[in-house]
Amino acid sequence: MLKIKNAEFCLLSFLALLTVSTAVEFTFDLADGAEDCFFEEIKRNTTAYLEFQVSAGGQLDVDVTLKNPKGDIIYEQQKATFDSHQFVADLAGVYQACFSNKFSTFSHKFVYVDFQVGEEPALPGVDDHATVLTQMETSSQSIHKSLNDILDAQTHHRLREAQGRKRAEELNERVMWWSCAETAAVLTIGIVQILVLRNFFTDRKPNQQRYSRL
Repeated sequence: MLKIKNAEFCLLSFLALLTVSTAVEFTFDLADGAEDCFFEEIKRNTTAYLEFQVSAGGQLDVDVTLKNPKGDIIYEQQKATFDSHQFVADLAGVYQACFSNKFSTFSHKFVYVDFQVGEEPALPGVDDHATVLTQMETSSQSIHKSLNDILDAQTHHRLREAQGRKRAEELNERVMWWSCAETAAVLTIGIVQILVLRNFFTDRKPNQQRYSRL
């Protein structure tokens, strides 16, 4: 099972298959100057797959480190936005995947993680066959694989849509503040011009001041 250390995150989706494979898929909030680690117990000679993508925050970059039960680094990336790594566990034990944002002092990140352990289980009844699969069973397997591919594609499209929405909101905010600054500048210039023109017409000439005294 997955254990989380010092993680304050927004859980979007959590999928667990308690059979041959274990699949964990979620998005969490990585605070500025922080490091969050996730732990997964993997048996020896088991295939595992780690994929991550920074969906929002800062320059969309994060440091990633994957360690085996002995603490040796088997995968490392610095200031990466998206990557995936597949490996075969050479040791049985708890593997550690850490995501670090220590290089950032003010921007937090939203990180999507997909951690799969073991092969995906086949459809019920398919592995029990001692003979060749029928055309219906072969079609079912093909449909099953296509549906999984569609789910992965939808996930990545949602992530890209979230990135685009975040950038659009940031751009909209910058345009709004720039428009406010321009409006304030135009109003200030207009008021200054009115005061200057008014000052021109209200100044009294020296001879007018002399006649007023008489």
